[in-house]
Amino acid sequence: MTKTQPPESHSPDGQSLEELVLARLRGNRRTGYDPFYRFNYEYSIPSPGRYQWQWFWDSCFHIIALAKLDNGMAVRELQTLLTAQRDDGFIGHITYWGRRGAFLSALYMQSRFGEWRRRHSAMLQPPLLAQAVEAVYRANNDRDFLNETLPKVLAYYDWLLRERDPDGTGLISIISPYECGMDNSPVFDSVLGLSHPGRFGLLWKNRTLDLINMMRGNFDHSKIRRRNGFSVVDPLMNAVLADGLRAAARLAADSDLAGRASEIEAQAAATEAAINEQLWDEELGYYVYLSGKDRTRLNDLTAGSIMPFINQSTPPERVRRVVEDHLCNEEEFWATLPVPSVARNHPDYDAVGESSIWRGPVCMNLNWFFVRGLRLHGYDSIADELARRSKEAAQKDFREFYSPETGAGMRGTEFGWATVAVDM
Repeated sequence: MTKTQPPESHSPDGQSLEELVLARLRGNRRTGYDPFYRFNYEYSIPSPGRYQWQWFWDSCFHIIALAKLDNGMAVRELQTLLTAQRDDGFIGHITYWGRRGAFLSALYMQSRFGEWRRRHSAMLQPPLLAQAVEAVYRANNDRDFLNETLPKVLAYYDWLLRERDPDGTGLISIISPYECGMDNSPVFDSVLGLSHPGRFGLLWKNRTLDLINMMRGNFDHSKIRRRNGFSVVDPLMNAVLADGLRAAARLAADSDLAGRASEIEAQAAATEAAINEQLWDEELGYYVYLSGKDRTRLNDLTAGSIMPFINQSTPPERVRRVVEDHLCNEEEFWATLPVPSVARNHPDYDAVGESSIWRGPVCMNLNWFFVRGLRLHGYDSIADELARRSKEAAQKDFREFYSPETGAGMRGTEFGWATVAVDM
């Protein structure tokens, strides 16, 4: 890989990436009063048009970007995200703020039956909460903020481990493709009973799954698992979980809850060990997904299959294999704009498909994880190059996805999570 010159720090109209990011997140800002929570909410929507509500991991990426540019905005978005948290620690993947929130919660059929007034879905997204809180705390060094926020963060991770890993395996499960963030990834096709599906086939199966999960278990993982419904151990979700637990342990060490730091650190290590013991495939040289009671292996090579290299205790030889054999392999992930969501040699790879997302196009938020992981394990030159190409694409246009072949923006416009390129 050749060393290239860093990008210009300003767009053609003279604005820096930092200025563009702040303008975009301010432009996407939504405020109002919610009568159920009796709370003045404030958050940045993912994108004008179809994405009007607060999505969990989108909001976490907004917070990470804002932490270094406008910490007050970051804190208010975080407070809004945490306001809808249930007493048991759960936070849904969407919160429908405002006076119509209960109606919308019922309409989309992704919320627990009878819990629509709470305005949030009953599903998850990748557990990025502690990383977002750490970004805010490192920027403001406000210990009062940390002591007020951290108990809610720890309650969230406690819920994840209690409800989604009831057997204490160290690995959590998802109950829908929507939960892992990579909504229509081909790795889930066989679990859904599909083969090379089109947009409407995927949409029908996923929405039918939502309805079944609501009607036959009210989105309770234990009930879904008992009837052998959709229950998948996803390497991306678990890698993000372990990374989040490491961040939570660092935060705890700085807080009034310092006594929990070693316990949280141990849980992070246990999750990383479980990822490497249960998901690593030595012959393939990457991590696999496990489905159902019998833990059927799903071997599709996606961005999620290589995500666990970001974790602290991933064995060096496995990091090397993932980075050098897969991430930097031009036949798989090292495209004009890395990192495609599916390997380029996968039979369902589609670099420019906008109707069935997560089957090829690049998502800037995954690149943020990969840059962090590369730096953690000493691959600084590769991290620099990936960050350079990512920033260059984001500086042109904040989009939901980008073509890995050309770097052109795709699908959602003025998209908030692409602003996280500012933190690479």
